[in-house]
Amino acid sequence: WSWIPSAESTDLSGAAQLLTFIRYAFEGKMHHDLLFCSAMEGKCTGRDIFTQLDSDLEKAGLRWASCVSVCTDGAAAMQGSRKGFKACVLEVAPHVKFLHCMIHREALASKCLEPELRNVFQTSVKMVNFIKARPVQSRLFAQLCHEMGSEHEALLFHTEVRWLSRGKVLTRLFELREEVRIFLSDCGSPLAEHLSDPKWVASLAYLASIFDRLNILNTSLQGPNANVLTLSEKITAFKRKLERWAVRMDEGCADMFPELDDFMDSYDISIGALKNVISSHLRSLSQSFNKYFPQEDAPEIHVWIRDPFASSNAPHLPSELQDALLELSSDRTLQSVFPTRTLEEFWLSVAPEYPALAQAATNVLYLFASTYLCEKTFSALTFIKNKYRSQLRRVEDDLRVSVSEIKPRIPLLCSKKQAQPSH
Repeated sequence: WSWIPSAESTDLSGAAQLLTFIRYAFEGKMHHDLLFCSAMEGKCTGRDIFTQLDSDLEKAGLRWASCVSVCTDGAAAMQGSRKGFKACVLEVAPHVKFLHCMIHREALASKCLEPELRNVFQTSVKMVNFIKARPVQSRLFAQLCHEMGSEHEALLFHTEVRWLSRGKVLTRLFELREEVRIFLSDCGSPLAEHLSDPKWVASLAYLASIFDRLNILNTSLQGPNANVLTLSEKITAFKRKLERWAVRMDEGCADMFPELDDFMDSYDISIGALKNVISSHLRSLSQSFNKYFPQEDAPEIHVWIRDPFASSNAPHLPSELQDALLELSSDRTLQSVFPTRTLEEFWLSVAPEYPALAQAATNVLYLFASTYLCEKTFSALTFIKNKYRSQLRRVEDDLRVSVSEIKPRIPLLCSKKQAQPSH
């Protein structure tokens, strides 16, 4: 089995909740489920988190020896190699593989910005804050947008901890740039001058475009059943796109960013003034992705798991497993069955005949590639433990019902309840 322990999140009442999901095999299929949600005491250091998890695992009858991998966010308490949770786990289970959530890594890799583009972004945030800082400003701006027939009537606040915040904020500002310029001019704000500068607006268009592409990538990495193979392929594809976009920008072509391309055409502006800045940013972004997603994470080494009959050559495997893979890939019966099953079901089904090879494949498929399930469940926790239920101490049962994939049989439940008789 594999699992995700998410670093503690503080709820409405100030209590720290530790959330853990598990992925396991049962009856020939892989399942994931909420393992437990425990209230933490004290400072919630890496040692505290390990102690709590170790206790909960013992109560659940699970052993560290059966654990394949652990996926966490990048918090120091979780990833610390000396005193962190990772160090504590490796003391009792050196074989466990640790993964840093791929969605968190994508968000970190996306933060790199050239100085000129960073100034554009910071100025954009100031514009949004100026309008949304006071309710009266927001109302007047909404009225202006309504009178101009705009598609939207409000800007969006930027929140650093939200994965998609940058892209949504910049896209909305670019769409309402004319309305914002008029409003800032009426208020006498010097920020309005930027929106009258075609080069500055072109930089804004580029930022809106590139962060929109990053948001699309981030969203594609989310999902309950995503495995490390699929997510690695999406990251690899995006890294290749960045390289192609940089080459196209060197050639003076911006058709891969429709917002920027349309703006340049509308105002008959040459891309030459921004070509170097954008090319430099795309290459810096590519280097940042290579840093957070090194070559060893590339999906090519797991092609044999994806389709053992199309690629029976896996030189990185031990000789014994290579022989087993050749034998499996020559089995016509298994080849005919392969398209009718999911990847997980296929490898679990061949475990009796090829135990070592199946174990090597399922150890990869067990891996949680992201902490998406924990993040989603913490959102459910925020909804459940609201200001009207702030004293709710044990939230595990409520969360389990909220995130369970089992559909309740409402008619059966209702049939076991007696209706209130009339008086």
